[in-house]
Amino acid sequence: MSGRETVLAAIRRGLGRGPLAESARRALDQRQGATDSAPLLPKLPQGPLSQVFRAGLEKVSGSMSEVAAMDAVPDAVAGYLAGRGLAPEAAVAPSLESLDWPAAGIQPTFGPTRGGDYAGVSLAWRGVAENGSLVLLSGPENPTSLNFLPDHHIVVLQGQDLVPHLEPVWAALRERGEQGWPRTVNVITGPSRTADIELTIQLGAHGPRSLHVLLVD
Repeated sequence: MSGRETVLAAIRRGLGRGPLAESARRALDQRQGATDSAPLLPKLPQGPLSQVFRAGLEKVSGSMSEVAAMDAVPDAVAGYLAGRGLAPEAAVAPSLESLDWPAAGIQPTFGPTRGGDYAGVSLAWRGVAENGSLVLLSGPENPTSLNFLPDHHIVVLQGQDLVPHLEPVWAALRERGEQGWPRTVNVITGPSRTADIELTIQLGAHGPRSLHVLLVD
């Protein structure tokens, strides 16, 4: 008996299970030896990826709204800020500078924030439907400080950048060619939270207290 079999047999005894059937053993060996990760990925609920992503995002206290085109993003941001009684001001990633922010009544500052902005607007590189996570890449066009310092984080995600699982994200990063890997890859799942105080969930303890996604279809 190999060391692997010894360990697995001990686990099965601890769980009160008998020996692994030969058919189940062959299926397990086949999955572990597969070069394609698809058999190991969890199955997602039925429905469009955007619907699955929204469910995962809301489960971690995030929120989402959909807009028809990138040109509609400034108005959507203005509506979000107004709905929370915030001034029409935001620190905006330079990757979104080409949008007409003044037309929406927003006073933008482009570039990194030093912590004095109540709202930050970022552009996500990918969205993961499996758990509602966002993947953001650092760089001059997308400062990392926007992801963590403002109280309210608004993230623009294009529908074409929505993927079912996290694994394809790493594969796509490896295929960026001359662009290479960014200095930082941030995987964000919901707003900041902690349960250190009497095991009660508190939002905004170490970062944004709200996370809102604008899905551009």
